[in-house]
Amino acid sequence: MVDQPIQVEDQVAKVADRLASEYADRVPDRLVRDLVRDAYGPLRAARVTQFVPVLVDRSVRERLRQRSA
Repeated sequence: MVDQPIQVEDQVAKVADRLASEYADRVPDRLVRDLVRDAYGPLRAARVTQFVPVLVDRSVRERLRQRSA
């Protein structure tokens, strides 16, 4: 049996779920998901997708930190 790779869209959706849960007490769910969508947009056409979820996570966390500062 061959494991199928997880699609980058699914990985980004998991990032959104994790961040929404982590910041649930401070930031509306919709805002977190909008930030994830905005961060993923420019990376959607990347040919190498291995690090896209990490880059999205870091970008959103930075934007959330800036909002709270």
